[in-house]
Formats: sequence, structure tokens, C-alpha cells
Amino acid sequence: MRSRAIWIGGLLLTLSALAVILSPALRAAAHEFLQGFRLRRLMVVPYAFSLSENAIPTLHRALEGDVSFEPPEPRSVQSLSEAEGILGFAVRRPAGVETFASMGVIPETAVRWTVDVGHLREALRAAGAEDVEVPEALQGTVVTVTVGPAFIGTFEFQGAPYGWLHAAPPVYTMQPEGDVRPLAEAALRLIGMPAAEARRLAHTVDWGTTLLLPIPMAPGMTLEVEPRALGDREATLFTFPEAMQAPNGEMVPVRFLLWSDDHGIYLIGGPDADPEQLIRWARSLR
Repeated sequence: MRSRAIWIGGLLLTLSALAVILSPALRAAAHEFLQGFRLRRLMVVPYAFSLSENAIPTLHRALEGDVSFEPPEPRSVQSLSEAEGILGFAVRRPAGVETFASMGVIPETAVRWTVDVGHLREALRAAGAEDVEVPEALQGTVVTVTVGPAFIGTFEFQGAPYGWLHAAPPVYTMQPEGDVRPLAEAALRLIGMPAAEARRLAHTVDWGTTLLLPIPMAPGMTLEVEPRALGDREATLFTFPEAMQAPNGEMVPVRFLLWSDDHGIYLIGGPDADPEQLIRWARSLR
């Protein structure tokens, strides 16, 4: 049972790391962030990954010197009070979850991107996205995103393992202000989003209030994404069909529920998790 709990914790870390890696360049593109970012909606966008593997090394070389990022080092903790002392906020828990089998803290980390128009255009050429226009006015724009800190824990419910993540809302800034749409479209294309979808999102998303979580779908990858209502909020249910082998040898799905409120971002789930139970937990936060 402990090994299953550790597995769930690892998957939660992977999903939270995905958000950190994919969202900064997309989300930091709005001048409203300078007036104070207010997360009101999580928008999950699965898409067919369209970037050639041969282009990735060129993208890395073109943008490496423009982006500074120190990966956070997760640390284990022995108690909620210890975790809260590090986090600086109270860890919220679903109703009925009194203790965790394992607990950890992911420290706050910041990503800083200083836009070099020449480097960005080079990266776009490598990605086959020469049609994206990058104005000279973006030269020297500094985008900063601060993510976390976050609490991550595992627990058991009716003999099954679950993972729980509570993260502080991200903070984004962009200086100086400018037209955000070319930068958003460029970032979406650089993570392999098809051209039409990238352009549509860049021009229609409310970048001042929406956290966009793009999920690249590689060939053969199956992921079901379903919006679920949480009162005046919307959650997203992720289902990975036949993602894990149960002790009896049967392949079972893994499900996670992702949502946010004024206190943070939350993720809960596990193997063969009942979607309605995840919804009940989400509604019961204390």
C-alpha cells in the first residue's frame, strides 16, 4: 500500500511540474498582471502535439540564455505544522482527511524570461511557426512568474491511495506593458500547439484572469478531460484510461480533479478514483 501511495505522490508531482513548465510564457503575457493578478478560471486545453523532435534542440539553444529558472527541490516534512511553517499558509484539507501517509513541500520558485526578439524569431523558425509576427517592441520585455509554494500529501480512503496538492496562486508580471497577443501566440506555438488553435486562444483568452494549462497529447496517448461544476467555480476532471495495474492484474484508470479558488490551486486523485467522491471532497474544503 505504501508503494502505491508513493506512486500517487510522484504522479501529482509530475502534474504540478507540468503546470510549472508549460504555463509561464503563456500566462505572463497580460499587462493586467501589473495591477495584480486575480486567478478566476483554470482553462485546461489538451492539444495534438505538432512539434518535430528535431526542432527541440534548436529551440533550447535559441532561448536558453533568455530564461532563468532554478528547479525547486521538494522536501519531506513530518507534520502539518512543519509544512505550514515553511509554506506560510494553512494547508486546506478535504473533509475526513485527518492525517497523511506522507507529506512534502515544494518551495516557491520563479521563472524569469527576458525576451530577445531575434532569439524568439529563430526559435519560431525552428518550430515551423514563421507566420507568427513578433514586434520589435517586445525587445527587452521581462516576464516573471512565481509558482508555489505547494503542499503535497498522500492518504488512504477505503483502502485506496490518494494524492493531494494545495499550492499558492501563481503570481505573474510583465514589464513594460504592450500587446500581449503576439507573445502568447508565439509561446503556444513553441510548445507544439497547432497554428489555428494557438492563434484562436491567443486572441480570445482573458489573460488577466485565466490560468491556461495546455496538455500536449503525444500519438497514442489517451486522456479524457471533463469540466465539472463546483458552485460558482469550474473544476476539471482528468481520466487516464487503463493507466495503472491493480493488485489483481486488472488495468484501472487514474483520475484527478483540478480546481482553484481565492486560496490557491488544488489537485486530488488516485487509481480508479470515484469522480463523485472527488467532487464531494472539493466541495468540502476546510
